[in-house]
Amino acid sequence: MVRLQTTFDIFGWYDKVKNSGKPIAWCSAFAPAEILMAMDIIPVYPENHAAILGALSKDRNPDHPYSWEAIDLSKKRELQPPKFCTYSLSDMGILLGDAESPINGLPDPDMFYACDSQCSVVERWGDEVQEIFAERGKDVPHYVLHAPPLTKAEGHTSEELNDFTSEIQKHIAEIHSRFGLSFDEERLAEIVAESDRANKLWQQCLETARKRPTPWTNIDAFTAMAPIVIARGDKKCTDYYESLLKELEERIANGVEAVPDEKVRLVWDAIPIWPRKNWLAKFCEERQTAFVASTYTHSWWFDFDSSAAMESLVKRYAWNTMNRSKQWILDWTVDMVKDYQADGIVAHWNNSCGRWNSYVKRRLSGLEKAGIPTLVIEADMVDARFFDEEKISSQLDSFIRSLAQQQTPNRESQ
Repeated sequence: MVRLQTTFDIFGWYDKVKNSGKPIAWCSAFAPAEILMAMDIIPVYPENHAAILGALSKDRNPDHPYSWEAIDLSKKRELQPPKFCTYSLSDMGILLGDAESPINGLPDPDMFYACDSQCSVVERWGDEVQEIFAERGKDVPHYVLHAPPLTKAEGHTSEELNDFTSEIQKHIAEIHSRFGLSFDEERLAEIVAESDRANKLWQQCLETARKRPTPWTNIDAFTAMAPIVIARGDKKCTDYYESLLKELEERIANGVEAVPDEKVRLVWDAIPIWPRKNWLAKFCEERQTAFVASTYTHSWWFDFDSSAAMESLVKRYAWNTMNRSKQWILDWTVDMVKDYQADGIVAHWNNSCGRWNSYVKRRLSGLEKAGIPTLVIEADMVDARFFDEEKISSQLDSFIRSLAQQQTPNRESQ
């Protein structure tokens, strides 16, 4: 597999944040970070920290990532699934003991800011972080945005969006009162414009995988998505995706194949198995198989309008793929399979994420009806102890073979 040359220095990013001297907000993944940035607050993401803990290890042993000890330390405090997922247990474990972090942990927060559109765990996560710091004599206020469920395809009602706006404005006022920080609407428009530019580039990068053979795999995209999560609104994020898109377009022009002699194309459904990301890439490459899209990476799009900055933020952050209707999610997934000319789906039944599992389960009959072959494998996003390599190898190998046998010969590149 040809490695990408374009990289984002995530270690340097966190060093920059720690040395900024600015207020720090620990944010859930789908909190409206642009609002905080317009108050000169730097958002950091415990979920990203948890993914790093799961993806890396001190000795390059995927069975023993940094997350292992951190999870165990959280469990000693009697923090357990399903109340907490292993993302939250990994991140909080670094606060609770001697477990190591490859980025030396996140900078201490001045606040925790969560939006529950993705799940209810993020609110409990913030509550627990607040309690941990209170035990150390530091008051960390916790702000929670409550997103209205989106059960209809046409979107939220005006009343629902107005209520969501009112919550945001209340938080702005509270943060101003507590920290003396002013909200700058002109600055918000600039940040939203930067977020929108980065997002459009990120979507273009993902869409290059429509090409057959693909110039990169979605397993590469699992790593490449970090900036759109942790740095959207910052020019470094935009610059990164400009460079990445240029490299991907050059690969297409030069006929570079991410997986040599690509035969089978797959969509990944749900959160990655971070400790085994590299293993999965190698396993699939050996079988001429490429993951070309995923419900995870493609959940990260933010279509903003800087001329109506607050309104567009409200419309977008009131929902994500985790609070859409069953039918919307099914249609979106089926369209993704068709759009990327995928042969099937591999769905991750996650030991500690009931929200994703509920969507996986509810879609299976619809995917079957649509004629999309689907394999469900059981593991965990960051706890490597739930990964049964022998079982999963057998399942994947059998699934890929069956898909290869179903293909018509001499598929033409497009």
